[in-house]
Amino acid sequence: MQIQRESTGELTARVKIKLEPSDYQPRVESVLENYRKSATVPGFRKGKVPMALIKKQYGTPVLVEELNKMLQESLGKYLDEEQLDVLGQPIPAQDEADSGDFDKPGDFEFAYDIGLAPVVPLEFGKKATFTRHSIKVDKKALEAAIEDHRRRHGTLSDEEVSEDKDMLVGHMAQLDEAGNVLEGGIANDANISIEHISDKKTKKALTGLKVGAQVTVDPHLVSHGHDDLGKMLNITHEQVHDLKGNFLFEVREIKRMHLHENNQELWDKVLGKDVVTDVKGFEEKVKEEIAAQFDRDAEWVFRRRFVTDLIDHLALPMPDDFMKRWIQVANEQEITTDQIEQEYPAYAESLRWQLVQSAVMKATEMRVAQEELLDEAKRIIGAQYAQYGMPIEGEYLDTFAQNALANEEERRRIADLVIERKVVDDLKTRVTIKEKAVSFDDFAKLAAEVR
Repeated sequence: MQIQRESTGELTARVKIKLEPSDYQPRVESVLENYRKSATVPGFRKGKVPMALIKKQYGTPVLVEELNKMLQESLGKYLDEEQLDVLGQPIPAQDEADSGDFDKPGDFEFAYDIGLAPVVPLEFGKKATFTRHSIKVDKKALEAAIEDHRRRHGTLSDEEVSEDKDMLVGHMAQLDEAGNVLEGGIANDANISIEHISDKKTKKALTGLKVGAQVTVDPHLVSHGHDDLGKMLNITHEQVHDLKGNFLFEVREIKRMHLHENNQELWDKVLGKDVVTDVKGFEEKVKEEIAAQFDRDAEWVFRRRFVTDLIDHLALPMPDDFMKRWIQVANEQEITTDQIEQEYPAYAESLRWQLVQSAVMKATEMRVAQEELLDEAKRIIGAQYAQYGMPIEGEYLDTFAQNALANEEERRRIADLVIERKVVDDLKTRVTIKEKAVSFDDFAKLAAEVR
């Protein structure tokens, strides 16, 4: 067996493998001998069928199968021995045909193209500067936080006529082009918050309605993005993309939120009995609360943007043409060139981040301990339950976390989160990070970009 490699580009190479009869014949003969032992052919006793007959019937398919096995084994062994960091898998060369005759077996030659991973430099130097946006705790942010506390501890009332900050509880039914309820169309109970509707015409149409009223609405204008609309109508993400036309909304209830008074009773509910006794004291505590929350939000946004910005900064080259061809060859379902061109940029960015993570893990000899997995699982599960007002801790939280880690797929997902956090923590020490204070509204725009 002869194996040669030649460079075909900055990050591509071609591996040629030559197999001689002495390489593959012993394996083929061994397989055919096993076939002979178990073959049942009329006129011959079991195990006594002439080898010539076995070769005539099975020789070519066995040869093909054994050659394929040898190619995979030898390619894998060669890549390991040469310590080549390949992307994807080797694929048959497009512009160089294999040689060899299966009817008259002799020498066979095969050519494979491989894509090589770029070197990831981790010594960035202080010129690699990234911005961490912090949020100013201004008057607007303070007022919004206090109103949120007042809303959370407020009361709901049933009303007869809707106003511009009410919530409408009702039923949505899809309409046809003529404006009639579509038979077999989408229908679902839904809530509409008038306060958060940005389209002025729609907002006006939903204000001044009585219980029992029916109004035609564009579902895209009474929801907030595809995910929200999918939940509102109980339909899939794909259905949302194709959804056109109007819906009939029937008002069944009108709910109005009455904010809690900004008084001692509210302060006690939020902070505890007599922690503060005046408005100024409450505002100071809320400011502290906001500052801590803002810092967590700022770190979350920074880490998400940092990954993207670092990948852009590194500008790692990729064997793009090879990778696109490999995706097409490796995909079990047919995928068009247009689909690959459309989806490849996001795939390449994800692959670059995987390469960066691998480089950091190798450089730092990073490991993930069982305790880290358990802590992360508890953090995730605890946050999920707290979101629904059901905080859990102690034995219950430990049990839920251990059950989650018993699921291999969930364990892998949690491990990925731990690894990414540790990698980002390491990368932050290798670059320069500058703080930049921005307004709450400007930060909200930055956060929306990375969600």
